[in-house]
Amino acid sequence: MFLKEIALRKAHEQMEAWDPISETFIPAAFQARIDLTDRFLSNFNKPTRRRMLFADNEVVFPESRTFRHPGTKDVYLLGITRQDALEGNPYLGLTICQLVTDVPGGSSGLATVTRRVPLGPADNPGWLVDTVVAKAFIDLEFRTSANEPDTTDVKIENFYAYLPINVVCQAWDFVELHGNRYRVVDTFSDSGLSGLRIDDEEDTRIDMVMKVSDRVYDKTSDTYINGQQSYNVTGVMENYHDYALWNNESQPYIDVYFEAEHLPFEPPANKTKIMVEGRERTVESVHTQPGRRQYKLRCK
Repeated sequence: MFLKEIALRKAHEQMEAWDPISETFIPAAFQARIDLTDRFLSNFNKPTRRRMLFADNEVVFPESRTFRHPGTKDVYLLGITRQDALEGNPYLGLTICQLVTDVPGGSSGLATVTRRVPLGPADNPGWLVDTVVAKAFIDLEFRTSANEPDTTDVKIENFYAYLPINVVCQAWDFVELHGNRYRVVDTFSDSGLSGLRIDDEEDTRIDMVMKVSDRVYDKTSDTYINGQQSYNVTGVMENYHDYALWNNESQPYIDVYFEAEHLPFEPPANKTKIMVEGRERTVESVHTQPGRRQYKLRCK
């Protein structure tokens, strides 16, 4: 008990908890002390953003995993907590924090995470519609830049990003920060934070209409007739090949792919047509992979 009092003698600052519903900070949410993780910080982004929070091992942190210091007004994300103990009795909690103070034009602040999802029934989900997943504080760190395929001097910037662990993102989510939109490419966990790898690029998915031909039984005539069912779908036009008119050996074609969870069935080849960019094309072949997570269609 005496050791606990010594360890917490300076951990009495009243931190403010972030409330995502009202988008305000609630004063005096818990007591703690924020400090640097290393006095000899490097010139790289991550070490300069990390802090250590000293608090009672029994302290209850806000569900948003985000708080603000009442003096500096700096905002932090709460990461993993480690406990210090003596003779089996824990007395101090050490929590890794990430600095995410909102700086206009900077690499951190309050961001909006959106996701395009189908809102229709399972048998015809429909086009993907933008929905807000969360509003949370985020920190970005430049990673590298990569050449855009099949272009000249066009590069895509790649970043690492850190969110509260309770914000669950997935590929093809978009993060908007200070007017810029970033596409989520991959997700991971880092020190109790939700980590993202994001690219500075727009949403390349487009809305299409898929028409599937099938034989339908007509009760009136007691015969089978050719029917057609239309589906609103959203996919990516991956490749486009347009050959010259004099090249009779090859025909123009496009490759499009769809996430399996956005389609109610596997499109049958030669019975499916896709209306894309104002032109109707016939699906020549359908490819998938183990797990059937995507369908790739070659259309002419």
